[in-house]
Amino acid sequence: MTIPKIFVSSELAATFVCEACGNCSTRDVSKFIRHKAKVQLKYKCKCGHIFSVILERRRGIRKEVNFKGVLTQNRKQFPGVITDLSHNGIQFKTLEKALIKEESMAEVKFTLDNPNRSEVRKRIRIRKAFSEYSLGCEFEDTDHFDDLGKYFLFYFSQKK
Repeated sequence: MTIPKIFVSSELAATFVCEACGNCSTRDVSKFIRHKAKVQLKYKCKCGHIFSVILERRRGIRKEVNFKGVLTQNRKQFPGVITDLSHNGIQFKTLEKALIKEESMAEVKFTLDNPNRSEVRKRIRIRKAFSEYSLGCEFEDTDHFDDLGKYFLFYFSQKK
């Protein structure tokens, strides 16, 4: 059984929904926001049912994708795959070793899976180097007035 995720609101609260009775309770979770590791909580409902949840502290929902792309930094190109996408950024997995420093800037180019197979080019900041092959990246500009914005609007919430 997978542990459900609950999202933290901008007020630093999370709503717990009991699997047994459906009762909802919103609680302050501000003391867990700065934790580096995954936060798993146990909650006891009024009905007596005890269940676990994982706090999702991201600013936006991510979608698992499989978009071929190229990350370019200092004229060096790293072919790879975008494995997840959000309004704020991507996770990029390179096909070869990429010794890229955190907080450095780069450009990413990738093709969407929409009917037009739109090509997207974005400036990104490398926020986290998970390994020499996996990078957590943030879009420099999160105002998506291009085909990526249309993708978020029309295709993002749909399951593959």
